[in-house]
Amino acid sequence: MPYDEEDMSSIVKNSILNLNLPYEIEYAILNLEDEELLKSQQDFFCFLTNRKNDNLITSLESDDINSRIFAQNVLENAKSIIVILFPYLTDEHSKNGNLSMYCMGMDYHISVKDMLCEIVKYIKNFHKDADFYIQSDTGTLNERFFAFYSGLGRLGINSMIFSDIYGSYVNIGLIVTDLLLDEKKFEKKYCDKCMACVKSCPGGAINGDFTINSYRCASYITQKKGELNEQEQRIIKKSKKIFGCDVCQNVCHFNNNVKTIPKNCDIIKTIKNEDIDELSNKKFKEKYILRAFNFRGKSVIKRNLDILKDD
Repeated sequence: MPYDEEDMSSIVKNSILNLNLPYEIEYAILNLEDEELLKSQQDFFCFLTNRKNDNLITSLESDDINSRIFAQNVLENAKSIIVILFPYLTDEHSKNGNLSMYCMGMDYHISVKDMLCEIVKYIKNFHKDADFYIQSDTGTLNERFFAFYSGLGRLGINSMIFSDIYGSYVNIGLIVTDLLLDEKKFEKKYCDKCMACVKSCPGGAINGDFTINSYRCASYITQKKGELNEQEQRIIKKSKKIFGCDVCQNVCHFNNNVKTIPKNCDIIKTIKNEDIDELSNKKFKEKYILRAFNFRGKSVIKRNLDILKDD
């Protein structure tokens, strides 16, 4: 079909509806040539550069600051970026398990990537020569920056993104394209700084100014390889999780009465020593192949289980 600028908004909308999901998907579209966006990218570039200079960039983050901010560089002639929030919370999720809720269900690296690919496939039916770059977590771009800038999600003082519908229980997907799409963005919003998350954080990682010290974050520590020092072990014991941490989400009133979605995978709330003791690392990865914690392997999970066992 021929290129039709007036039809682009409906094509993107219909590409998401084409997923046939039994729940609403929130999305925004940004023009990568917009001067206001470029200025915000420059400001965020300076912010991340300062964090890098202060040695606050962890091993789970790319230290290539330029690639984390400028979506214009990940695809030749990039003109637009589609930002999408994919909810994951189901009625079967529980705050009482020893896994963070985001990894109780299917690995979002799999599910979100599959949905992004389906969206791109649909758009290519109309623009077969268009180019695309997709990302959900495993990529260079800072997804939270684009979700906040687009107004798609409220920025929490814990640095998380909160959907008005699903709270912070969302994964962010990005699609960068050389198609010029009609912008769809909303007013930028912040949380009300009630400080509940600051007071409750097991590691005191939340600074109170919309930044965090990742090295003191229980979620980061549970994913860190190797031996942990006494302070890091104490933080894990406070969080009571062997992977991730939900404390700042659990105490946030923006997560009260949020909508849930049907499950797309069996929900695993807790892993015990007896579940993995007899497994090799290879068998562990085979058993938990659909789970987000799978990439760290058995040794990290076993280490964290032993720390909680000694509590």
